[in-house]
Amino acid sequence: MSDNTHDSTLIDAEPARPVGGKVSAPRSERARQSSYRGRFGVVYFLLAVVTGVAVGGFLVLVSRADPAPPVPWSDFVPEGSEAAKAKQIAARISERYKLANGQQLAAALVGPPAVSAGASQGGDIPVRAIAIRPDTSTGQREEDDIDIIDAQGNLMFILCGLGQNCSIKGGTPSEARHALLRREALELALYTFKHVEDVNSVAVFLPPRPDGAAAGTSVFLRKSDVKDELRQPLASTLAPTVPAIGKMSKVELAKVDRITQPRLYTYEYQQAQDGSAVLVLDPVILGA
Repeated sequence: MSDNTHDSTLIDAEPARPVGGKVSAPRSERARQSSYRGRFGVVYFLLAVVTGVAVGGFLVLVSRADPAPPVPWSDFVPEGSEAAKAKQIAARISERYKLANGQQLAAALVGPPAVSAGASQGGDIPVRAIAIRPDTSTGQREEDDIDIIDAQGNLMFILCGLGQNCSIKGGTPSEARHALLRREALELALYTFKHVEDVNSVAVFLPPRPDGAAAGTSVFLRKSDVKDELRQPLASTLAPTVPAIGKMSKVELAKVDRITQPRLYTYEYQQAQDGSAVLVLDPVILGA
């Protein structure tokens, strides 16, 4: 056999691989795979953040206590018709104000504005209007600058003691007692404005002095006068417990004075041309 016979056909084969080893990918492939891994890592991180926020928000919602219910304006709420509500307010408030001996300071009578003409004159005469004369002591208003208010939206309370002509029986008239009566007038007005519809003004007639040494007085309040007090719980204006005579706190007394003293009036009635009555209020000038 000649040397040429030793020529054989060459078969191309795959390059040899190390036993148990791995073939390293080309550099471009490795770069591409690394890029994918980086992108997936960012996505996983964002998903983890979103999931964490969602879980945290859920846990906060689950653990958060229910919101506290709104604070009621007062513990006592009258019920029934508007007339029934007014009577309940009169009875409930007046029975809480006491003399030093524990007796009730005065009863509260309530009704639409009217003046008694006596049995011989046919009973009560309805009040048609309320005329408020101005305070001219500061020189800022003239005598003829009179406010006329329709009495249709008015409710009248009469504080009547057990003495003569509804005066208070027992005790001694004093500024402290008068302040407590004005506090009662304010509380009656606030409850009325809050719970009795279509009442725009309240007149509270205070008991006269037993000796008749001074004219009778009335606290007259319009709903707009106490709009701020009606927006907040009653306890923010008046303490839940009625103080004894002369025991009102300085803070509460200042509130009562601020609201009621500028709206304290002496009063009289005049007859209108149609036979109805007009309640005329004259401001009480303190210190005059």
